[in-house]
Amino acid sequence: GTFQMSNDAALLPPAALGRSMSMEKANELLNKLSPYLEKAADLVDKAKPHVLKGWAACKLGWEYIQPCKPKEWGPTLFGIILIFFGGRFLSTVAAFEAVRLIGLKKIFVHTDKLWENYQAGRDAAEKDKKESGDPSSHETKRKVLTMLKSMEPNEVIEACGGLYSIMLAVVATLRFKFAAAVTLGCSIGDMFTASVDTYGKPLMVKSIPAEYHKWIDPAIKLVCQGVGVSLAWMLQRVMSALHCSLRGAQIAIIQSQKAAVRLGFLTKVKLTEDSAYFSLAVTMLASLGFLNQIAYGFSLPLPLQIIFMPVYMLEFIITHAIGTV
Repeated sequence: GTFQMSNDAALLPPAALGRSMSMEKANELLNKLSPYLEKAADLVDKAKPHVLKGWAACKLGWEYIQPCKPKEWGPTLFGIILIFFGGRFLSTVAAFEAVRLIGLKKIFVHTDKLWENYQAGRDAAEKDKKESGDPSSHETKRKVLTMLKSMEPNEVIEACGGLYSIMLAVVATLRFKFAAAVTLGCSIGDMFTASVDTYGKPLMVKSIPAEYHKWIDPAIKLVCQGVGVSLAWMLQRVMSALHCSLRGAQIAIIQSQKAAVRLGFLTKVKLTEDSAYFSLAVTMLASLGFLNQIAYGFSLPLPLQIIFMPVYMLEFIITHAIGTV
């Protein structure tokens, strides 16, 4: 048996032998992963009704607000959010700015490929479900396998790789930006350390027992650098809030006029970007928003904290990614 199989394998060309071994490894891996895939499929089947209910609720809410023309006024609302609350979401706003600089078209190229493959797989799965009529308990597993047959793996891998590269570029940009703030904080801390060594250390030497004097210098350095980094982060948040207010005021004024023209409230855009009145309006609106952010301590009132909970989660994810990727 084994000797015969070895002889048969030896008779195969190198390319065919490589493919045969690859298929054996793939089948072995699939057999090992099969129990986990089945459990995952069961979980998806159980969660599917709840996800569909949530999606239906979102669609119902979207239809409910249609009289308010959300597609027309949405960009204006986004600008207003930046004006009054942008400083709270420091990492999220910085990430969106980095994505904008990298280029949204590059992202849409990859997402379009993924969406096209998903649609092809979904159509194939729906067709298979109608033709088979099999009420299998593992509906999701069968659907996923059918979708995989209809998708182009090279396109999917290329699109996922492109999106991952963009994500890494965004994270690298953010890490570089915030590393500058940390470096500034350490520099401020060093300046504080020199002052504390001159005026504060003699008092500590007098008040602390001699056996603990060896901890004075490290403690002074650690505390001063911590204070310096905190001040640098505060300065970074102030700068971010000012940037968000200016950027949001610009977006709100431009987009509100465009929406008013499309809806027939205005015949043409009154304040153009090259107008002196446009700059004055942006400055006034941005000043109002910036002062409001300072008044609230770069935080949100309690009702808005609940509404903006998804943005808080996104802020947490991006901040965590900056520190780990």
